[in-house]
Amino acid sequence: RRQPGSTFKPFVYGAALQRGISTEHRYLDAEVDIVLPDGKVWRPSDSSGTSGAMLTLRDGLVQSKNTITAQVMNEVGVDAVVAFAQAAGVRSKLDPVPSLALGTSPVTLLEMTNSYATLAALGERREPLLVTSIAERDGRTIATFENPGERAIDPALAARLVDVMRGVPQSGTGTLV
Repeated sequence: RRQPGSTFKPFVYGAALQRGISTEHRYLDAEVDIVLPDGKVWRPSDSSGTSGAMLTLRDGLVQSKNTITAQVMNEVGVDAVVAFAQAAGVRSKLDPVPSLALGTSPVTLLEMTNSYATLAALGERREPLLVTSIAERDGRTIATFENPGERAIDPALAARLVDVMRGVPQSGTGTLV
């Protein structure tokens, strides 16, 4: 298990879309103080700094802005993010804390890959299947194994999230330098 870091952010934005927040909803790109239940303050920052500009929810994910992601997490609530990640396929216990938005709870590569596959399949989740058939030396199939999918996320919502995620390699932090 490893901390997924920014690869966890799509679950935060997916939970926001599920709550009806528009991809064009605006947030201030600035450091924000988030008061924790114990009264302590968490102040996420970005290594690239902040602009002080208003950025859309879409921009927050495309530019992988920690400050925006933390605000989105604060708005939708940690429970909604945990539920969305689990619906997509994350099985590890996720710490219900605001920093979860930035991928602080350890998960496996397999569950992250499976969760992203759920998004790519427009919300249809399938558990990983390592063996799909067994065949004799002559090619005759002895057994086949299927893994029926199940609807885990609304397809229209998954399509919107995938559309936002496409912006990462097109114009965001995933572009070639």
